[in-house]
Formats: sequence, structure tokens, C-alpha cells
Amino acid sequence: MATVLVGIDGSEDSRAALRYGAALAHSLGASLRALWAWQYPSDTVATIGRIELPEPSAADALFGEQLDKVVHEELGEEASEVTTEVARGPAVTALRHRAKASDVTVIVVGSRGLGGFRGLLLGSVSQQLCEHAPCPVTVVGRGSVTIEPTPERIVAGHDGSAHAAQALTFAGELATRCEAKLIVAYATGASVAIEPGDVEDSVTPHGMRETVDGWCAPLRDAGVDYDLAIVEGDARTALLEAVQDHNADLLVVGTRGRGAVAKLLLGSVAASLVRHADLPVTVVPRTD
Repeated sequence: MATVLVGIDGSEDSRAALRYGAALAHSLGASLRALWAWQYPSDTVATIGRIELPEPSAADALFGEQLDKVVHEELGEEASEVTTEVARGPAVTALRHRAKASDVTVIVVGSRGLGGFRGLLLGSVSQQLCEHAPCPVTVVGRGSVTIEPTPERIVAGHDGSAHAAQALTFAGELATRCEAKLIVAYATGASVAIEPGDVEDSVTPHGMRETVDGWCAPLRDAGVDYDLAIVEGDARTALLEAVQDHNADLLVVGTRGRGAVAKLLLGSVAASLVRHADLPVTVVPRTD
């Protein structure tokens, strides 16, 4: 059975991620696993007296109790259906290891946890997972609390890149499983995605629409219904405009598009959207 894996650390964002992950698992007919990773502090300076740190087994038990408490508080009777796990070490490492070892469909995390700098819009764990996870990662922030936990309208960004194509495949499968409406959005400011031979035919709105529709052939082959949204402007603002226009409750993007800085693991568009969108954002890695 497929699994939805949720990273928990007790923060409000991780609690929102747990609620979202539970609803998503229900829609997908998947199991739900909640994981809390811990490690001894390495940068804490004790200024008063001697601090006794618990033995690893004792710490496992303490965090296990806290994890069970969070799951019961957020999910109530449904908590009995959740598999809980406590892992030692960095959260990113633990979540990646679990995702590789299990049939994990998607990792769900909060945009920011308890660690690091609270002023950051995107925490280090969520950012590193978006860059390095072996499967799609959905980032849920406190701004998403009013969003329907089960996606009903999904916007998938496409710029003609291989990363965007794989994100579209995931979005199509998710829309089918959740019986959600899929909107494929293209930003006219992303004109670098048009191949040189297609430029002449793509400069008109009709030609551009035909080009984007051509990228959606895998959706048609899979029998997935979709709408197109051609939005003027930079990809960051255009995709958010598409989300607003279609009242979407999930945005799906590839790890990187055809931006100028190809060496970035997490493209500038994806990074900006994960940081600033007021709805859950799923980042789909390129796996080939």
C-alpha cells in the first residue's frame, strides 16, 4: 500500500501538515506514517549548572509519547490508523531514509519547524527535502489552514521542461485519485521554454495555447480531464494568479524549470512559490 509520510516536530506548521497528510492519505487510499526525528543539540552553550541529557532509549520514549500526543490531539479517533515512528538524527536524513525504504507516495512537512531562525519563511528541513527528497514533497504552512485538506482544484505549472513534465504526471495522477479538477498553467514570461523551431507559431495566443496543450498529451493519453490557463507575466506571479483565478487548493511544480541558473537544485520559481504561496505546494523531483 502507498504511504503518505508526515514529518512532525510539535510545531504548529507540522500539526497543519499532519492534518493535511491525513486527509490526503484518506483520499488516496494510502496509509499514514508520522515521523519525529530528534538529535542531541550540538550548538547549545550551558550557562547555568550541569545539564543532564537523557539516554538515547529514554529520549526515544519521551519523543514517542510526545508524537502520540500530537497525533491524538490533531486526528482524534483516526489516530489509531496512524503508524508512528521516532528516529535519531537530522530530520531530513530520517525522512529521506524512510521515503527510500518504504512505498512513500509523498512527504508532507510544515513550511517551518521549531528549529533555526523563526524569521525564515521556509525552514531548512522543508527546503532541503524539496531539493533532495526521492519523492514529491508537499509543504504546508499556517497560511494554509483555511485550504481544503483534500485537493479539489489543482494548478500544475508547466514551462515545457522535463521537470515540469514529471510534475504534470504526478498532478494528473493525484487529480484522478482525488477526483479533483486539474488546471495546467503556463506563464507567458517563461518564453525561454519554447523551442527555437516553435517560436514563430507560438507568438500568438492561439499558437501558445496549442503549444502548451501539446505538452499535455500524456494527460489525454491517461484519460485525465484538464483545463489550460495561459497567464501573462513572470512565472512566480502568474502561477499565483492562476491559483487565485481558479480558487485552487494545491499548486504542483517541478523542482527546476528552464531558468537561467541550471545548477540550482531547487529552482528560483519553485523556491519562491514554496516560500510565499498561501496554499500547500507540492514540489516534484525529476527522477530519471
